[in-house]
Amino acid sequence: MRLDEHKLYLLGEFAEDYLEHRMSRRDLMRRALLVTGSIPLAATSLFALGCGDSDSETAPTATTAPPTATPAPTTAASGARVPETDAAITAEAVTYRGAAGELKGYLARPRAGGPSAGVLVIHENRGLVEHTRDVARRYAKEGFVALAVDMASRGGGSTEDTQRNLGLLNQVMAEDHVKDLQSGVDFLKAQSFVKTGALGVTGFCYGGGFTFDVIAGSADIKAGVPYYGTAARAISNGLNRTKAAVLVMYGGTDARITGERAQVEAALKAAGGTYEIKVYEQAGHAFFNDTGGSYNEAAAKDAWTMTLGWFRKYLA
Repeated sequence: MRLDEHKLYLLGEFAEDYLEHRMSRRDLMRRALLVTGSIPLAATSLFALGCGDSDSETAPTATTAPPTATPAPTTAASGARVPETDAAITAEAVTYRGAAGELKGYLARPRAGGPSAGVLVIHENRGLVEHTRDVARRYAKEGFVALAVDMASRGGGSTEDTQRNLGLLNQVMAEDHVKDLQSGVDFLKAQSFVKTGALGVTGFCYGGGFTFDVIAGSADIKAGVPYYGTAARAISNGLNRTKAAVLVMYGGTDARITGERAQVEAALKAAGGTYEIKVYEQAGHAFFNDTGGSYNEAAAKDAWTMTLGWFRKYLA
């Protein structure tokens, strides 16, 4: 299997967690195997990332173990959680045609009014789980049509088993994922309740990287907001030619990803369009996810407000 930029990104993320004692070696190897599909390739890749043999194992301790998930608040700072039963929206699982067959997603939209601007929402490496469906509903509550895509569609679709989802995601090469994401854009374009010419994209972590890819490759996208994703592939594939207005969200302590800032800014500057890069200095990777241990309430709240303002301005 060829390791594209997004697979390398995942391996780097897992290696970082292992080296900082937030992941056991057994879990590291299991996840690396899901990404690479090969024990020799997994071992070689991890060695190159500084993960030696099992003799270097340092077990997580009470002081080095990853933090437990933040208890679910009644109202998340990054936007109030919105149930499917909310009278102001309608939300449902949908299927639509892709280049290689049927694709799956989750569509949320305002129940009244319209047509409205559409936003493609791209999930983390955990798959299309409830948190991402809830983010789509938050957008609907704010007046947008949101399609949360399921990038595990080619393997049958996501479940709440995130390890299974990770394996399915990595059975597909980046270029095919991008084709499927464009199919999601095409699906939104075809809906009568989506405003013509008003399409945006956002995503988080793994999905943040693919947000950059969609921004770079789709002429339909007018605005994009990638959250802490790698732009390595997009920089090589047209990010410097995008016409979209781009707001980039980074965590200041997320050195591995935020370290790409200079290259991202150079590409967006070369594109000649509107862009802004926001770094939350005290926040880390995955700071927006209010179901995880890296959640940063202050950063998430401000990023959500900025994101809504960005889409309202550039998808008008």
